Amino acid sequence: MTSPGSVHLRAPAGEARSETEALEATARLLDLTVEHEILDGGSAARVFRARAEDGAALAVKVLVERPGLVDGHDLAPFLRKLTQIDWARSGEPALGARYVPIAHAVRGDGWAAYTTAFHESRDSAACLRDTGPGGLDTFLRRQVRIVKDLIVYGYGQAIGAAPPDYLATVLAGRFPRRAAMLARALPSQVVAADELVVNGVLCEAPGPLLARLVASPPAWWTRSAPTRLMFPAHGDANTRNILVDLEDDPDGFLLIDPRGDTAFWDPVYDLAKMLFSLTVWDPAIRLGCDARVSPGKPLRVEVGFRHPVFPGYRDAAHRFLPLLESMADLTGLLDGDPFWRDRLLLTHALHVLAEAPCRLSDPKPKVDIAGAECTPRQLALGHYLLGTLLLNDLVARLAGPGEVDVAAHLRLVTDS
Repeated sequence: MTSPGSVHLRAPAGEARSETEALEATARLLDLTVEHEILDGGSAARVFRARAEDGAALAVKVLVERPGLVDGHDLAPFLRKLTQIDWARSGEPALGARYVPIAHAVRGDGWAAYTTAFHESRDSAACLRDTGPGGLDTFLRRQVRIVKDLIVYGYGQAIGAAPPDYLATVLAGRFPRRAAMLARALPSQVVAADELVVNGVLCEAPGPLLARLVASPPAWWTRSAPTRLMFPAHGDANTRNILVDLEDDPDGFLLIDPRGDTAFWDPVYDLAKMLFSLTVWDPAIRLGCDARVSPGKPLRVEVGFRHPVFPGYRDAAHRFLPLLESMADLTGLLDGDPFWRDRLLLTHALHVLAEAPCRLSDPKPKVDIAGAECTPRQLALGHYLLGTLLLNDLVARLAGPGEVDVAAHLRLVTDS
């Protein structure tokens, strides 16, 4: 765990069986006073606000390796985040200036923690939850700046070859790798069904569907693959990892919590993360998810959010792809990759599906806007079913003639 701009410490030998014990060890080592936990997040790690001896406010993030953590939420990528942040800060200045630097990095036996300065800010989608006018315009204006600094300047600073099996290994490979977690936690009749009717649409189960696409790739699958990969500028650019409304820079933004990967990456992956935040991920966490299963052959399931989707989220989701297409800097970066839009929609659907086991890795309580808890299993089931619906719909649309009706496709979730 290296980061030349931070203080590196090794905790005394001893087992920390929980994030609470890891936090206590970190606080002792750094002379911190822990104030409260910050629950507004979606990873397996826990985040706390603390005070240093000099009174400075810090964010402390801790993670303990334990059974049941999905790949990507476990300790290895948590440690690699520090290296990725260093890369970003030492590369393109426009990108490096956006990353919150690591102040302290602490390594224990089977756990790790790091601290950053605490910034009074909001997530980049907060303006879409405001009831006043102008929220959508504010979000879209900021999104142009975010995409330029993160994607165009960040990812675009270095370009390399893309492996021929990128779609199969990086995108489609996430779900079968994680499927066993879902089989252990979700209703057996749902995850074992070869086909099911989701919100009135007959769907093939995602496992067999993805296996068939990988084994016998149709023409649309082959042409959707990236022609090149780029500098790993982030990799998990959901709206909660982009901080805005900063006290010292009202029009700026800061980046936190990258994927933890230093291999070259597809910028479309992060663009799809942004869209995923608007359509399913953030609405599910804030509004809750419910599913109703009716027995029969095929199994029938109704799934959706507990409360109406924020109008700003719905409008932003439908404006997102047209906004990207209007950005000459971005389309220039993706020149020679003519089917990036199709790959963005495919990546978006697979983000929803692959997030289902991630919800099982995050034990922090999620309370909807009415104050009712939505459990990790409920959130996992909601992502599994909505991902199944999106994937089936998109596969049918990509296999058909003409361009994909993006608005109709996204309405499957934005109108849930």
